[in-house]
Amino acid sequence: NFRAPGIPAGWSPRAGQGINPYVPSATPCASSSGSAIAAAANMVAVTIGTETDGSIMCPSSFNSVVGIKPTVGLTSRAGVIIISPRMDTIGPICRTVSDAVHVLEAMVGYDPRDAEATRMASRYIPKGGYGQFLNIDGLRGKRVGILRKDFFRFAPGSIQEKVFRDHFNTMR
Repeated sequence: NFRAPGIPAGWSPRAGQGINPYVPSATPCASSSGSAIAAAANMVAVTIGTETDGSIMCPSSFNSVVGIKPTVGLTSRAGVIIISPRMDTIGPICRTVSDAVHVLEAMVGYDPRDAEATRMASRYIPKGGYGQFLNIDGLRGKRVGILRKDFFRFAPGSIQEKVFRDHFNTMR
């Protein structure tokens, strides 16, 4: 936590402790957890998060939504309190991959208010945008490696083990 030691993940001075909408006893994880909670609870259609070190990806993962952490400079950081100019970025947190991609498309590009970061990256935005890469069958026929030993350690027969296995069975 960059604000102060001892402050729990998901805490806000304005509204108090954020709560994971699916597992209230679980951590909502990291500084953009309010955005992830709002998307997961269907309070808003799209949200934006900022990330230095996991603040888009962690709350997206923990709250079961989709976060995209863009390459630094792909989106403008104008108005953001910068912690690390080489790592800070802004990205979408949404309920679906499609929503996140379309929000990212609206965010990317050159911004004179953050010219140093956005000038170079804006040259690499694909013509036709990112939406052209959305494909509902994108994983069909692909092989997915699943790290188990020494990576995920769930007690045999636990709910975590069942959910983990069920997610990968769904992708098959």
